[in-house]
Amino acid sequence: MNLDIEYSLSLYEELKSIYSSKKVEIILVQNVHDDRVYIKKILKEYTKDVYESLQNIRSIYTPKIYDIFEINDKLIVIEEFINGDTLQTILEEKGKLGEEVVIKYMISLCDVLDIIHNLDPPVIHRDIKPSNIIISNDNVLKLIDFDIARTYKDGENMDTTLLGTKGYASPEQFGFDQTDCRSDIYAMGIMMNVLSVGKHTKEEISTGVLNDIIKKCTSISANERYQNVVELKKDLENKISKKINLSNSEPIQKKLLKKDSTKYDDIKKYNEEKMIRKIPGFRRGNLLFMITSSMWYLFLIIGLFVFKNQSEFFANITVVVMLLALQLLYANFLNIRVKLPIIRSKNKAMKIFGYWLYSIVIFFIGGIILNYFS
Repeated sequence: MNLDIEYSLSLYEELKSIYSSKKVEIILVQNVHDDRVYIKKILKEYTKDVYESLQNIRSIYTPKIYDIFEINDKLIVIEEFINGDTLQTILEEKGKLGEEVVIKYMISLCDVLDIIHNLDPPVIHRDIKPSNIIISNDNVLKLIDFDIARTYKDGENMDTTLLGTKGYASPEQFGFDQTDCRSDIYAMGIMMNVLSVGKHTKEEISTGVLNDIIKKCTSISANERYQNVVELKKDLENKISKKINLSNSEPIQKKLLKKDSTKYDDIKKYNEEKMIRKIPGFRRGNLLFMITSSMWYLFLIIGLFVFKNQSEFFANITVVVMLLALQLLYANFLNIRVKLPIIRSKNKAMKIFGYWLYSIVIFFIGGIILNYFS
């Protein structure tokens, strides 16, 4: 192994194995320099060109790829860790999603597919499904798992490797033709139905506002589908903006959109509740830590109201803010270590100096305010 590669990989300390199979191993790792958490993938079957192309794109809808290493017929990829839940997990909890929510997610998916489909050469995902889409804690769609993605090669009649998830894979993925962007569109149609109805199109097809779009996406002939995601996105935007006359009657339409909006609010509330896990003491979900932290926060709140006059009240606020500032600093709240100058340094001595300096600044500012109120 190249010494540079060996050193680079040594920076990522393995925390937990997330998934393992004959083709791929996914590990949660932490960089010893910046303390940030990443995903490490070890791929035994891969298309290196795909990951090199993805590394050069900038999109909020895909995990950022930081490093790619090829060692002993394996590809090691270090990519961004996404906090959130897959659409599959959300679907299992809720049964199905409102059509308005589905449309909004599909528009975001169109945006990222438009980018990768227009790379040179185009990248085809080939495994679009709910479990390969994460909705982050800030409600942003993230397309993941490009492990069976391929680059489109003009002139080829069919794929050399037949891959894809049963039920979502297009007919051409079974050897009838070469996959292209329309193969991903086919999978999107199946997924729209699964998300909005809770069932595959073979069991029950949507009768709502997405009916015509789903049917067009899932046509057996690729030539009868949307020819690119730009066309699909346009129709989705027309649906959500109500610029076209939907087949539903007005009262039903209003009721449907009201229902969809409610479900969208439910998902938003679901994501907001998960934000609690970012609070120091609640991040690991450890009951003892959460109880201890709750008592600490309660102590600070009570401390605010133990005063005899207005000056003491403002002094109490100052002390509480100082204590919270120190706690958030040392607990690395919202990954603050990589955002603050000096502390984000890779040099350990410089990092320690940074903590000392910021602590002094907090105490100094707090002292000035306390002196003013005394």
